[in-house]
Amino acid sequence: MTTGPQAVIDRITLIVSDLDQSERDYVKTFGCTAEGRWDIEPSVTSVLCLPHARGRSSCLRLGRERIELLEFTDSAGRPYPPDSTSTDLWFQHMAIIVSDMTQAYQQVMANPRFRPITRAGPVRLPDSSGGVTAFKFRDRDGHPLELLAFPAGEVPGEWRAVGSAGPFLGVDHTAIAVSDTARSASFFASVFGFSAGGRTENRGPEQDALDDVDDVRVSVTRLARDLPAPRMELLHYHVGPRRQIPADTASNDITATHSVVLVASLDATAAALARRGTPLTADDLMMRRGDVRAALIQGPDGHRFLVEERTGAG
Repeated sequence: MTTGPQAVIDRITLIVSDLDQSERDYVKTFGCTAEGRWDIEPSVTSVLCLPHARGRSSCLRLGRERIELLEFTDSAGRPYPPDSTSTDLWFQHMAIIVSDMTQAYQQVMANPRFRPITRAGPVRLPDSSGGVTAFKFRDRDGHPLELLAFPAGEVPGEWRAVGSAGPFLGVDHTAIAVSDTARSASFFASVFGFSAGGRTENRGPEQDALDDVDDVRVSVTRLARDLPAPRMELLHYHVGPRRQIPADTASNDITATHSVVLVASLDATAAALARRGTPLTADDLMMRRGDVRAALIQGPDGHRFLVEERTGAG
């Protein structure tokens, strides 16, 4: 398999309907730090294919990882489909590592704008599925999130070293639902240099409860395990509706969650895409404020990735 230049996920971007309330929720519930706010610059809305839109952005930090919230103030998109499940291909969640699942779960459920996905509270998955304790839920806009707690004595060093005043340590990964694991793994290896790591087959009553889907079976493939968090996981659900991302999904729709991927060379990324038969055009490339070149690309199932190259010293 051809491996492209390695990249890193710089931040995960969520489209929100009310920036002020979402920021308060994330700061109060998870202990995020609000690092700054700004109006979305025209070059960003252009690269997101919304050239005349206006909006606001908030940058949050949770541990060492960053979460970006975007609100389009004059052109709100469609809400998150209320009947969504993990099996739908637009599914993309953030997995937050916690040091104390009981405390973290109680804090999440104390927020009336958050609602559970997982049945009857946190679930300990079998050793064959990693042995972690997990809980899935949605924020006020319907974005799915997951809490993960490692078994005692098995916490990876990168998370043992995180100092935190509360139970929420940081964002371990973002996971996307895919229709074909091999095809997606090939795409991310050739375009971003994300190598495939471990794979598990998750099924059984614990996974049913976690996803709130009966008789579920999901193949989980971890990518870029050698890179710092947040990393990426591919979720191939073998049951359920598995509805595709609508072709007319716009960047201001609430489901348009995307990862911002920092690359050393956007030209090299464009060349990798061209070799795969999906070349970028001159109109796809934009220069953002602060000497940042950017392009919006899509994965095999339609998941969006804002690719950035920082050409200046900052």
